[in-house]
Amino acid sequence: MVFLSERSRNTPPSPIRRLSRFAREAKARGVLPYALNIGQPDLECPASFQEGVLQAASRHIEYAPSEGFLSFREAWAEWCERELAVSTDPDHYLVTVGASEGLVFLFTTCCDPGDEIIIFDPTYANYMGFAEQTGVRLVSLSSRFEDGFQLPEPETIRKHITSRTRAILLCNPNNPTGVLYGEEEVQRLLDLCHRYGLYLLLDETYREIVYDQQPITSALKFATEDPHVVVVDSLSKRFSLCGARIGTLHVPSPELREKILSLAQARLAAPTLEQQAAEHMLRTLPPGSLEALRGCYQARRDCLLTALQEKGSAAGISCCSPSGAFYLLAKLPVENAEEFARFLLTDYQHEGRTVFLSPAKGFYSIPGSGEDEVRIAFVLQEDSLRHAVEILVEGLSAYRS
Repeated sequence: MVFLSERSRNTPPSPIRRLSRFAREAKARGVLPYALNIGQPDLECPASFQEGVLQAASRHIEYAPSEGFLSFREAWAEWCERELAVSTDPDHYLVTVGASEGLVFLFTTCCDPGDEIIIFDPTYANYMGFAEQTGVRLVSLSSRFEDGFQLPEPETIRKHITSRTRAILLCNPNNPTGVLYGEEEVQRLLDLCHRYGLYLLLDETYREIVYDQQPITSALKFATEDPHVVVVDSLSKRFSLCGARIGTLHVPSPELREKILSLAQARLAAPTLEQQAAEHMLRTLPPGSLEALRGCYQARRDCLLTALQEKGSAAGISCCSPSGAFYLLAKLPVENAEEFARFLLTDYQHEGRTVFLSPAKGFYSIPGSGEDEVRIAFVLQEDSLRHAVEILVEGLSAYRS
């Protein structure tokens, strides 16, 4: 038997993709699942990105600089300035292969193996995988479904800071809960980081996707030059460019930025074609171009919540209303939501359709949490969401009987 590293054996499979084989098999049988498991927007990317691809494709496709093209970083800084009314230095940005690579870089540069990062359960599932890859220990503090997944009090967080703690990590707006944390909540975390010499790592991948006219929260607004703060970002969700794999890190600390750049040089560069196309897109997008995006997702959120209230509550389904991103967590009247999600793909269909959900326990690192919950991504059109809820309710009845 060949040797397998402990890191690889301990890296958990993605709860977002772990049931994908059953979804493929369902399609092969002629059953089409509504894909509510993954944050893959069905909206088209901006036409100007496609124009940028055509322009860039006619050139010699060379390696990009390891930190990313300066022209792209300038375009990104200018776009952030327009959207957030902030001024950021293009030299403080590093371009990564999606936000995921940026997070692996941060875990590697901010921590030695065995060092700790504080997170809040439930959290983005792949943080657990990044931690196993880098030897980092995640210290998970619980946030409760019944409390709307609000953050623990600063004193509770403080009690979990040790001599090995190096950072606090927060996804805001949150994946998987859809909770939007305000500036005061983020500032309380930053105060702790200042007090104990920690980094505050803020994953702002869904930053502009907020609802009900709530203000956008970003550390770029109030801690632009703070060396304790790193903002992780991505073009994937707001521009429907998941496959382009372009992320950014905003790193005010020159020492940290230098070490991240060393890692970036070891992997050579982020994609050239996509950076050039994204630069063209950013320079040509009209002001307020994300208003329609927010309106679309808010309509989908409202549609899903209404359907769950009208049809799901009688079946024992409960959920929290998300204020950002495009996910919600739902509690189901089952003991094992993963078993039920598999049942929907392998043993149930209604008129040739079924539903593909993400079991929520994979978004918790505290054992035993989220066993009866699923994450639902409202990334489909409203008619599809309503039909998916009907199938979910009928599937629950079939499963429980």
